[in-house]
Amino acid sequence: MNGSLLLLTWLAPLLLAPFALRCGRRSRWPVPMATLPALLTASAVPTGTHIEVPWLLLGAQFGLDGGGRVFLSFTALLWLVAGLQAELTMRDDPHLRRFRLFFMFAMAGNFWLIVGQDLVNFYLGFTLMGFAAYGLVIHNGAPASLRAGRVYLAMTLVAEAALLAAFLLIFSHTNALAPVPIQLTGLGDWAIGLLVFGLAIKAGLVPLHVWLPLAHPAAPVAASAVLSGTMIKAALIGLLRFLPLGQEALWEWGNLLAVMGTASVLCAIPLGLVQTNPKVVLAYSSVGKMGLMMAMLGLAMAVPSMMPAIFTALVFYAAHHGLAKGALFLGVGVAQTSNASWVLLVLAIPALVLAGAPFTSGALAKALVKPSLIELQGFRADAMLVLLVISSIGTTLLMARFLTLLSANRSGDSNVDPWSLAPWLLLIAIIFSMPFVTGFLFPSITASWPLAAGSLLALLAALLRPRWAKRLIGSIPAGDVIEPLLRLTQRLRRWRGDSAAGRFEWQSNVVPAILRRVPYYLLSRTTSAEQVMRLGSVAGVVVLGIIGTLLFLLWVPG
Repeated sequence: MNGSLLLLTWLAPLLLAPFALRCGRRSRWPVPMATLPALLTASAVPTGTHIEVPWLLLGAQFGLDGGGRVFLSFTALLWLVAGLQAELTMRDDPHLRRFRLFFMFAMAGNFWLIVGQDLVNFYLGFTLMGFAAYGLVIHNGAPASLRAGRVYLAMTLVAEAALLAAFLLIFSHTNALAPVPIQLTGLGDWAIGLLVFGLAIKAGLVPLHVWLPLAHPAAPVAASAVLSGTMIKAALIGLLRFLPLGQEALWEWGNLLAVMGTASVLCAIPLGLVQTNPKVVLAYSSVGKMGLMMAMLGLAMAVPSMMPAIFTALVFYAAHHGLAKGALFLGVGVAQTSNASWVLLVLAIPALVLAGAPFTSGALAKALVKPSLIELQGFRADAMLVLLVISSIGTTLLMARFLTLLSANRSGDSNVDPWSLAPWLLLIAIIFSMPFVTGFLFPSITASWPLAAGSLLALLAALLRPRWAKRLIGSIPAGDVIEPLLRLTQRLRRWRGDSAAGRFEWQSNVVPAILRRVPYYLLSRTTSAEQVMRLGSVAGVVVLGIIGTLLFLLWVPG
């Protein structure tokens, strides 16, 4: 029974996906039904359950450990709430059925990588989720959405190539499809570097974050909720699962990840504050929060004795951020359809939770991080504590900016169907009650002083309205560094006089050839070349099948 539930967790969305095209707009059962096996698995399957399916791929392994249970719980819950909200608010969307299809494919990939314990299943789930999300980003077909989709797809392809090369190297080193931490010791720099690079793109770490603030405003709010709340957490799962954490010190890579995480926190705050779209503000907030989590993980990579405490803090922080950010994105859709003042008051609850208000999961998440720093000495511990304070103050400012923009841009009706708000209100109730059922002790109220400091700064900015601040608003577009790069590319194309046919030949022939050969070049001196080639061939065939199917479905009428 437990094994069947583990398989149905990710198979159910795939099997029900065809019904998303056949069902009419009034039939809303496929999406919520697809999440039920995952919710049942998270609540009923015992921790430590592990099954093997020898006939699937190269021998698939599925399981549920303690961290996986937490990830699957909040992931399935957010997919359920976002799916229900989409069904209730997108009834008049002409492409609703196509949205359902890609939504369920992305859901299947997300669940697949959580319960899939081996390299092949994690990679295939990661790939399915990534490419299906492209259909969500370009959902409305507007020029801005198509442009965001191109950037997202390019970054996704690079991440997939890097991750495939990393997994081939990991398999070559361990000769195991589901390696345990002790087998990962001594992993080479190429494998670690490619793994960190590929997953840093998915996490949205600076300077690889450019797709995130472009994709969020383009996608429907339900897609943005799961994109920021759950899908980017796949990077965290991959690093926790396929690095030798707690076994050996990875000083260089740990320091690099900590620096990238710190840069993400420090850059996301000013970049988010000058935006004029509330969804873009939330996107930069996600960049900062993922940066904070990756900085914590980087410290654990450098100091293995920190790993047990950091693991608990990271898993709780991921659940807290996923649910709160999902509620905020869904709240954007509610606020855009209703100008009732109480909507903003309710939306302030997850905003305060994210900022770390007392007696919330935000305050508890920060409190769990601090004890894990006991193993650190001197500068590293002090720097992490300062980063926590900066992140809290910055999040408060970003939430104030978000609520201000949302309040100014509302144009909906004051009368809204209460049933359409039920999933969102239920999610907020769960977020509010979550810290009281965890068993962790709340920190002192005084520990939330960064929230008070950030609120005071936001109030002063609103009262004084300095001219220099007004000039900065809107000065940096969403995607920031990608804009000058795109303009430079356009100028180079005009200068070179490349024809459309020439560009197509380069994209369709040269780039795939490079992506195809890089993993095998890296493995040219390994001892298990035949097995590696077999693994790469299986993954390549399945991935090509997934990509081909999804691209074909893009042409299916909504």
